[in-house]
Amino acid sequence: MRRASASVPRGLYRREHLAAAAARLDGRASARLGADGRRWRLELEAEGRGDAEALLGELLNEALLLGLRAARLREAGPLAAAVAGRLLESGFPAAPADPLEQMEPQVREDRARETEELLAKARRRA
Repeated sequence: MRRASASVPRGLYRREHLAAAAARLDGRASARLGADGRRWRLELEAEGRGDAEALLGELLNEALLLGLRAARLREAGPLAAAVAGRLLESGFPAAPADPLEQMEPQVREDRARETEELLAKARRRA
């Protein structure tokens, strides 16, 4: 089948997730998205010998996964910042001297300043 369509709840799918999922089908299908009250209307046309219904299912599945990933990242944000802050605060084992830092003292100073700025930012988020 070269064409397929679906109507899905707007509360379950976000526009940006549907658009990102459609972009992943580039070269295999073209998709159109419209709104109909509380639902999204999707129309998909397969390129070549692709099965439009299978590609539409792939698009909807990918959009749901993108939504779930975004939700998990929002939930985990404060925890990840706290863990990273603690790790950065405890420091890292000494690394061998960088030859560039030995040849150019300014590089060592710049890196030390950048590291201190990153540590300060991580502490503020923790």
